[in-house]
Amino acid sequence: MLFGVLIAVCSGLFIISSVIAHIADKHKRVATPGKPPHREPLAGLVIYDVFHRHMDGLLREPSPVLTALIDCNETNMLEQSQPDPERARLPNQIAGLLSVSFSDKAVITRYGDGRLAVVFGSAGAAELESVRRFIESEISKLTGLQLSYGFSSSPDDGTTREQLLAKAEKNMIAMKQDIWMKREVIIARSERLRIVGELASGMAHEIRNPLTTIKGFLQISRSNGYNIEPWYNMIMEEIDRMSELTAEFLRFSKPSATHFVLQPVHTCIQRVISLTESETTRLGHRLVYEASHPSIQIWMDPDKLVQLMLNLIKNAIESMHEQGQVTIALMQSGAFAVVEVKDTGTGIAPDELDQIFQPFYTSKDTGTGLGLSICHKIVQDHGGLIEVESDLGKGTTFRISLPLPGVPEANRTAVPSETD
Repeated sequence: MLFGVLIAVCSGLFIISSVIAHIADKHKRVATPGKPPHREPLAGLVIYDVFHRHMDGLLREPSPVLTALIDCNETNMLEQSQPDPERARLPNQIAGLLSVSFSDKAVITRYGDGRLAVVFGSAGAAELESVRRFIESEISKLTGLQLSYGFSSSPDDGTTREQLLAKAEKNMIAMKQDIWMKREVIIARSERLRIVGELASGMAHEIRNPLTTIKGFLQISRSNGYNIEPWYNMIMEEIDRMSELTAEFLRFSKPSATHFVLQPVHTCIQRVISLTESETTRLGHRLVYEASHPSIQIWMDPDKLVQLMLNLIKNAIESMHEQGQVTIALMQSGAFAVVEVKDTGTGIAPDELDQIFQPFYTSKDTGTGLGLSICHKIVQDHGGLIEVESDLGKGTTFRISLPLPGVPEANRTAVPSETD
């Protein structure tokens, strides 16, 4: 409310001052030194060419000149909430606030889309601090906006218009980058807190279930002279379940202590095959390995990569209730090494595919629901991507894409679908 009233007053002042200036110019035809005569209608902003001439004139004088560039596009959440016409009026409104506060000391013009250039003659350290404080404090209080800006002053930052504007723009861009980096940190922190909250809630739920079971058995045993022998095995199963859950949770939540080495992916796959082949055969399944590029090397933590593939193969085996086949394929696709783990199991329902990587989500009667979440985290730690395709009743394919060494991150944002 206060902002709207203040802006309305400023706009009215600009209209009046523009009309008075126009009438005075018609009678006076000669510009007063230091005050350019040509302004935009209604906005009261000096025309760009006139601003240049005015600034050049100030620089010919011995007094220091202060230049400020202000980006009116750099706003807080108001930028998303305000309609486009409101944002389009922001430069005029902010220029009005500056003009009212600094009267004839400031000459203001547009400097590109949504930007203002301001020049102050006879400026010193006190003037600079006054302008900075006004932009940071007063405008933010009145409008709720966070602006990025840059200053330059003669002769320290240059002695020509071009030098001063370039320096001010450089400082403004640096400040904008700093603002966005701080926002990213805040967003990332909020996201981490949200995830921690979800994990804590899930962990509490998962631990409460076995504790409730144990409590029930102990209450029953009370009427039996505290003889827990009939329920001993079930109590121990619930305790083991809690122990497994906490171990998995620690593996998932603790900071990654990864130790990367340049190594062929083939060696990790061979290790996984040696660890799972006997169990796969015992259950009547086949384990097939297809390697079109066995020499592919990547930067990896071998133990983590083995854990990743063990989890996927374990899930594949558990999904096959009849004799089936697990196929591991190694290939190269663009700038990525790709590992596929394919099974002929029951598949995953389409409405579950988006949830399988969420912590504690499981469709099985046993397990912690953290296995695929751990897989997802390992792939992220390697800068890669994990995808899943599933055909209900026919099987599931997990595809892991890991960046090849020496490939800039900007060149591996997309994973080609065709193999080389």
